[in-house]
Amino acid sequence: MTFEDAIKKSIKAFMSGKMPLKVAALKEDGLFYTPEYFDELEVELLEEPTDTKKAKEEDLENEV
Repeated sequence: MTFEDAIKKSIKAFMSGKMPLKVAALKEDGLFYTPEYFDELEVELLEEPTDTKKAKEEDLENEV
């Protein structure tokens, strides 16, 4: 297995919610970036309004 293959395998496992036992044990000691963290972050980011380029241009035109 190459290093690239190991990284791909690790990412696939993480995205499916699987973590190695040793890493899961760190969760209690302050591991911050868990799959649940990213799920919650995604919800927060999707709820925030976004400024599109067009909206920013319209704001600049309105200021003039």
